[in-house]
Amino acid sequence: MLKRTLCGAGLLVLLAGLSGCGDGGGGPGDGLPDELPIVFTRPDVGTPLTGAEVTDFTRKLTGFWKDRGYWDWVLRVSHGVHASTGKPDYMLWWGVDVFKEGDTVRFFHADPNGGGHNIMIPSGRVLSAAVAGYLLTGDPSLAAAAEQYCKGLSATMLGMVHDAEDPIDFLMARNIAAFNHTYQTAEGYTKAIDYSGWYHAYQNWNTGRFEYPDNPTWGPLWVTNMRSKDDMPHIFLTAPELVYAASRAESPAVQAACADALELLEKSARDIVDSGWYIRSKDADGEVFIPGMSGDPVADQAAGDLAMLNNYEDLIPGAECHAKRAAAFIGYGERRELDCGTAATNDYEAMATGTHYYNFAIVRFFHVADLALALVKGDGYAARDSLEGMTARLDENLARPDEELTRSRSEWERDLAQLALRAAAFGLPLTSREARTIHASWGRGVDEYSTWEHWNLWDANHPDGQYPHHPGDGRDTERWAEIEDMALALEYCWSPLRNPAGAAFIDCEVVADPARWGE
Repeated sequence: MLKRTLCGAGLLVLLAGLSGCGDGGGGPGDGLPDELPIVFTRPDVGTPLTGAEVTDFTRKLTGFWKDRGYWDWVLRVSHGVHASTGKPDYMLWWGVDVFKEGDTVRFFHADPNGGGHNIMIPSGRVLSAAVAGYLLTGDPSLAAAAEQYCKGLSATMLGMVHDAEDPIDFLMARNIAAFNHTYQTAEGYTKAIDYSGWYHAYQNWNTGRFEYPDNPTWGPLWVTNMRSKDDMPHIFLTAPELVYAASRAESPAVQAACADALELLEKSARDIVDSGWYIRSKDADGEVFIPGMSGDPVADQAAGDLAMLNNYEDLIPGAECHAKRAAAFIGYGERRELDCGTAATNDYEAMATGTHYYNFAIVRFFHVADLALALVKGDGYAARDSLEGMTARLDENLARPDEELTRSRSEWERDLAQLALRAAAFGLPLTSREARTIHASWGRGVDEYSTWEHWNLWDANHPDGQYPHHPGDGRDTERWAEIEDMALALEYCWSPLRNPAGAAFIDCEVVADPARWGE
């Protein structure tokens, strides 16, 4: 059923997804929902968490953030371009070689023919947690991370501008490699960014790298093109936080950075819709093209559906409906008459996930993005359909027997814990089983990461040498929450769209107050 609310002078308003009574809490005319605008429940499954278990988990997770200085560490290991260079600054999440060299830590991009192709998967999740966490807490480190990662999202588009005459500033690169530089961090550490290992041209079936010598924002830089749809759901899932930050962030710097990123993302999403559901790219000369549509049958066959949201539509109507509807919500603010129904999956998803395990993340998080954006954009009917499908998806996935899995049960449930947590921020009422799955994944993450020895490579107890960029997320067949995901509970606790009917797994009052972290 839809939720009924009294607004203004006793006027009864039927909400179809928009809680637009008054100013929405963000200033007159903001129109953003401040609560879940539909009633949605599901039967509980599993043993409910006790109050003591919720308290213990809250203490454990927030204590980890506090004791390890998690957000200060994120700022230490993230990079892009620093403001001291006089060029626009930004940060993103990378997996690179890290060297301690005297009082300097150098971040080296080593692989000339790869690396960084899918950095927007972890970067998108860090961005969502940082912006949501800042909006929830006002914490300075979270503000810095939110600003830098919003600028990082913009950089993936502004970096693929060929020259001052290029009018298209919204097509996404996989990554950009700017210039080498060394600077002092806010903590007083010397940090060197070394992109030189990526200063090489190459062309693969799924991407190429080349130099843009006259980029109007950063000057000469190297671009890795053909933004694939692997990262797009995680990028689309930043949009709810960007919308709220652009309207409600108290920090002018955070508000401006996130508003700029949102504007570019909206243009990028409109281009996907307008181009017939393709993620267009640019070549070494700055010319726009559609991957997989070059006319070369060999290259196009290899590219497959790399950058297409419509590749199987003729065979399976509605095959990638959630992906397309999320793009429409971002680009045009409405679903463009796309009806995804309430089904948890379809023949396309079964084929895609049966072929490659990573396709599970693509289809799952496009679904979450569609759900979240339906709520933010005021489409309660689309949101209800997405919630019905999401509950069915989680129920089926959690019940799937071991013999039907292509990964260990530990990795399977780790990935479902992240799906449940992120969907719970946008209307999904968690079951007790899902809440316990979240506790298991993030609790094990705290246990493992707390013993890691390299939180601050500038410490004197680290001799010169090479070190890991970040800790690993598993051993043998065991898996736990990835380090870049360890703060995603901030998104859940910030979200005005979480469902009060769901099982509680964390104390959001403690999460909202960094002074109480670890209590």
